[in-house]
Amino acid sequence: MQIKINRLTILSCHSILDQVAEDIAKGIAVDALPDKDIVVCIGAHKRFRGLRQKAGFKICVQTEHFLDARGQALWRKPRWFRMLTNLLLCDLMLDLSIYNKKVYRWLPRALKNKIVFGAKIFPSAPVQHVEGNGTAMFFGTVNARRKKLIGASEAYVTLDEGLFSAALDDKIANASAVLNVHFSTGVYTEYPRLLSAYLAGKPLVSETLSPDLEEVQPIIALLIFWSAMPSDPVLLVAELLTIHFQKA
Repeated sequence: MQIKINRLTILSCHSILDQVAEDIAKGIAVDALPDKDIVVCIGAHKRFRGLRQKAGFKICVQTEHFLDARGQALWRKPRWFRMLTNLLLCDLMLDLSIYNKKVYRWLPRALKNKIVFGAKIFPSAPVQHVEGNGTAMFFGTVNARRKKLIGASEAYVTLDEGLFSAALDDKIANASAVLNVHFSTGVYTEYPRLLSAYLAGKPLVSETLSPDLEEVQPIIALLIFWSAMPSDPVLLVAELLTIHFQKA
């Protein structure tokens, strides 16, 4: 996928990363863009054909989690060949998770100096809460852990894994909240899912997220946490939304 916004080009080459690219593009303030050619590649572990020949300032976005907020190794290991290739070709790499910093410690200083960290993909303008149909929806890959925690409930709607772009946007727009269940046990944040929810004005009902989100305002106003899956999930969603937005 290629998205053009004035002199900014956003590239992606996988359906999940295409969704991330589209969501990032939605939050960009066109007037704030510098008058220069910029190329942003979503997915540092992917190959971007012809990247070497592209003119402009090149940024590669690293989206995967390697370590959680406690330093615990997660399910994904760095795909160094592709990541290093993109790091060499680009002027800057943005790793969305500051907790991944340790995995780069062996790199030479010249390459480490090209890496910045943080969830710098959210729009600068605040998004207001938008009510929905009373259900919380989950989208993404459903593994055994997620299937067990989400379970079967009329309050939680699990979408088909192949749903993206406008079709996914419509589903999020109709829901009251987006459900976030970690792929693996840990303390980390699924920034792209949070971005999709935030753009639609929907709260993210989630397991514990990483503490770096305290720096991302006003995202905090649309975060709701649970400590354990409840026996009555329909009541949970209704009560959480009511209490949360009465406080806001």
